[in-house]
Amino acid sequence: MYRVTGNDESYLLAERLFGMSAPIQYCWIMPTDPGATALSDLNDQLSQGILARRVVAPRVPFARARWVRCDTTPPPRLLTDPIDDSATADWFDTRVRTTRLDPVSGHGWQLDGAPTSAGRYVVSLLVSHMTSDGQGIYRALAAAAARTSINPLPPAAVTTGMAGLRADLRDAGGQVVAAARAVGVVAGAALAARRGAPQQPSEAADPVRTPPAAASPVAAVDDPAPEPTLAIYDLDRAEWAARAAEFGGTSNSLFTGVIGGLVARAGVPVTGGVMRVCIAVSKREGDDDDRANASGGVWIRVPGVIGPEEGLGGIRALSKQAFVDYATSGDRQVADNVQPIVRLLPSAIIGRLMAKLVGPDTTVSNLGEAPATALEIGGVTAESFVIRALMQGQPAQVRREKGPALAAWAVEYADKVSVAFFGIDPDHFGDPQALHRDIAAELDRWGLSHSAW
Repeated sequence: MYRVTGNDESYLLAERLFGMSAPIQYCWIMPTDPGATALSDLNDQLSQGILARRVVAPRVPFARARWVRCDTTPPPRLLTDPIDDSATADWFDTRVRTTRLDPVSGHGWQLDGAPTSAGRYVVSLLVSHMTSDGQGIYRALAAAAARTSINPLPPAAVTTGMAGLRADLRDAGGQVVAAARAVGVVAGAALAARRGAPQQPSEAADPVRTPPAAASPVAAVDDPAPEPTLAIYDLDRAEWAARAAEFGGTSNSLFTGVIGGLVARAGVPVTGGVMRVCIAVSKREGDDDDRANASGGVWIRVPGVIGPEEGLGGIRALSKQAFVDYATSGDRQVADNVQPIVRLLPSAIIGRLMAKLVGPDTTVSNLGEAPATALEIGGVTAESFVIRALMQGQPAQVRREKGPALAAWAVEYADKVSVAFFGIDPDHFGDPQALHRDIAAELDRWGLSHSAW
């Protein structure tokens, strides 16, 4: 029980083999300071909940690593000197770019806060994607707000002794069986690809973000390529809903249309004039689902021009069919069957296989309406709130070749929709000023008023 599996294992492999990590960031702009006591209480509650986990390596080949309870607590980093309100976006960017989380040792999350010169307060919660997905963090925040945080994970002692060894042996045997079963699915997909049959691949995706396909590390020495770019925008929620209806779509399809249009505007080349979009899907089952990551995703292929002139009907229909296909095919999705096979392979072979994977042109994660428990800290409700994530340590050449070129997340609350952008491809999204110009132009194109953080 509580083995590292699914997306958890993908992030563990990326960290172990390629030195890449994926922090999720929850960002709050509070109208007033909730107080150091409220932030310390939040930190204490999180340390008692499901985020307090670390990885223990298996003692038997082919067995999966284990999640165990972590008894150390990362102290909150609360600044006392105010930052300028015009620098809040830079403050959030610095937190996510420079904080290195280490869920293997137990430092899987970090809480930061700072006052602003105008009396506001900014809060950042960073959580390793290996430790949790977006829905899992929502659950952790809800438990913290109710002061009911409980950590169901076992202590590290369960991995020791003969009992721990027997458990690893049983898991190793199960993984060999799972790999044999998965070979049939993957082989069938390979045969279809060789025959030129159309495929509908599914990436492992999170409601917060879809991780770019891992790849063999490429030397970044003297590479002048810029770092990935970041941007956050607040939009009017009523206007967002009205535009979605006007163009024959939903909030989801409008989000896909805007991001797809932005990718096209930046000049990202797409194969055959068809844009590949990965859309995140949550697979968490009920309140007792304590998995670190419980998510998936579907790909759609959008042909031709994307924009308000074309409307959203096509994107809406493609997305609806993709969700139906994913729900009915379930474990027959190729990406869902790769890990049992990969688990049995030497690291060198895993690296070569991952180098051949190619991601979509863009990924979109519409998180829907944020729960009140995610917006409030110490009785103060955020005036702006967003969730985003990025890949740390991804070489520039990998970012050029593997995709996605751009990732984005949207969350709705009160009268706002907040959208976070992560420009990955250094050649098309490497200029922060150009990114902001393109975002503004694309939002104007759809008739959406906006303001940047």
